[in-house]
Amino acid sequence: MKKRAILFLSLASAVALNAQNERTVEPILEAPSSPAKKIQHSPKAESQVTFWSEDFANGIPSTWSQNGTPGAALWEYRGPNTAPVNNSEGSVGQFSGKNNTPPTNDPLASSTTSNGFVIFDSDFLDNAGLPNNFGNGLAPAPHVGRLETESIDLSAQPNVELKFESYARRFFANFFVAFSIDGGLTFTDTLEFFPSVDVPTNASTDNGTVARANVSNIIGGQSNVVMQFIFDGTPGNVNGNGYYFWMIDDIELRTPPTNELFFTSFNGAPPVDFLYDSPNTLGYAKYGIMHNNQIVPISFDANVYNYGSATQSNVELEVEIWDAATLTQVTTLTSPGCASLNPLDTCDFSTLTTPQWTPPATPAEYIIVYKAISDSISSANTTTTDTTNLIISDSQYSLDRGNADNTVGTNSANPEITAMGVTFNLDNEDPDSSGAGLVFLEGMRIAFSTDTDTTADIEIAIFDTTGFAFNAGFPASASPIFSRVYTLDATAQGAFFDFPFFEEDSLYDPATQTWRDSINPLAVPVGDYFVVATFFANAADGVVRVFNDQSFDQPGESSVMQLADGNWFSGFTSQAYEAPFMRLQIADAPAYDISIKEDDLNNFSVYPNPTSGMGNIQFEMGGTYTIKVVDMVGNVITNQVESVNANQKVSVDLNEVPAGIYLVTVEGEGIFKTVKLNVQ
Repeated sequence: MKKRAILFLSLASAVALNAQNERTVEPILEAPSSPAKKIQHSPKAESQVTFWSEDFANGIPSTWSQNGTPGAALWEYRGPNTAPVNNSEGSVGQFSGKNNTPPTNDPLASSTTSNGFVIFDSDFLDNAGLPNNFGNGLAPAPHVGRLETESIDLSAQPNVELKFESYARRFFANFFVAFSIDGGLTFTDTLEFFPSVDVPTNASTDNGTVARANVSNIIGGQSNVVMQFIFDGTPGNVNGNGYYFWMIDDIELRTPPTNELFFTSFNGAPPVDFLYDSPNTLGYAKYGIMHNNQIVPISFDANVYNYGSATQSNVELEVEIWDAATLTQVTTLTSPGCASLNPLDTCDFSTLTTPQWTPPATPAEYIIVYKAISDSISSANTTTTDTTNLIISDSQYSLDRGNADNTVGTNSANPEITAMGVTFNLDNEDPDSSGAGLVFLEGMRIAFSTDTDTTADIEIAIFDTTGFAFNAGFPASASPIFSRVYTLDATAQGAFFDFPFFEEDSLYDPATQTWRDSINPLAVPVGDYFVVATFFANAADGVVRVFNDQSFDQPGESSVMQLADGNWFSGFTSQAYEAPFMRLQIADAPAYDISIKEDDLNNFSVYPNPTSGMGNIQFEMGGTYTIKVVDMVGNVITNQVESVNANQKVSVDLNEVPAGIYLVTVEGEGIFKTVKLNVQ
């Protein structure tokens, strides 16, 4: 999905700060950008009436008050004539970027920055802008800064939207607005802005972020309203409290839009989602790149929040599917709807789920456009849209959608993630070898960060998913069906690096009586597998980090990671580990014969096939032959050399092996051939 550029409000999960209740105010999502922008309308925004505002043109109003903890933890005004710091700078703490060349401590980029803004400069209040001066500033962290408005009469305004422009960065801090309807005696409702799931530690909002919330059910129609802007620098841990800043400008109370919907998280479900129809008991992963042999039907769902002041009728989810190459619309799917949706209520995914769509099994890239519509908001004029992509490939299979949002991994000095694995549902056999029950794997491609150690060793292993459990990981009896160690080189930095699974071999061509080189991919039976990459950084403090795509929350076992303590986990709630760029390369059926048809075999035949335990090989031509039987994961069952006469039979005892598919290779006298034997 395209990332949100207009921020966002969410439920305050735990707010003391004199608040009695927390209200749910849902995220506002901006319309997606290219390439989907080319196929969307951008209607003119509805006119809204502002009935109270503050742009700090004359500083912090004298009718406002502050209540810091400690008392010196105060917001300050940055104006064109304030000294020693004016509106040309943002935070002036030691870690604000003021000492960079050039400085990076930007002021708030609001509509009226030229006449000033307000800031709670937590960084400066703790260290006074001096190096090695932790906790020696005017108001050391942990601290709380509360900036409180005068009383505002909204008795004539039953519908109210709060809007302001902002720039915030957190270390360990939260950002709240609390509301009072009794002139500031009690603050009974609190909203959290920019929660850590959207702005994690050491991250910031976009500069000039527009934040807004429909607060009609909190302060609408009240005559004695006070708002309190709160930088809460107390939720720290062993690494500290507070730090960084919150800047605010151009605060408005205004009429909310009449008709506006947007997508929202609801009861743990994401705003918009993919649903893959598969019998897989692990929960089918949300693959961004689907191999064309492994396609399953897809449906789409969403949760839609009525942000406007009018009740919406017949609220539905419409999903448009576009061909990305031609920008032509492939199909439109429309969900059932909520007949009536009151202001500030949500129509959720239990209703808003579309019919299924099965992508054609041909390589293509699709743009998926989600739209929230109603009788008052049509598909042509809705601003409630979100977009993602889906790739159908004839060679790759992956969770990622090509969005390199962050990197995850380890380094030798401070191990974090020491191994990561991705589930691949290989439910369908290779169609070129129908009846074999096999999928052929060419290798794995992994995208590494630019700081990855180019001498690192990477072990790639493939496990069956049976028995895997979080914390414990794979059962003690589990052995990989494939395992190989590779060493990176300089081409791995900031790029995809290939880890081939194939082995070199030779094939004899009876027509030309010559041998030719052959590369055989790894053959595995249909089923579900973990492909696990384990990192061994060899350089001092060597880093191994892999790009990650945060587009969608994945089901628990879609992507797993092992930490330095040996325990296995799934993705973080921050989506920092959801869809690593680990792309399985799937091959076509190899050149050697895997048919079980006896009349297709030249020079020898294998029978009975299937067999209950004894396998017979009948040779047409006498000579010396090497007979090797291996299972589908490469374990050698038998390897024997036999000298035979013409039309002689050699028996192979397979009574003690488990039922399954085995490969029988016969080499000698100009023959090099592999056939499949089914042991029942």
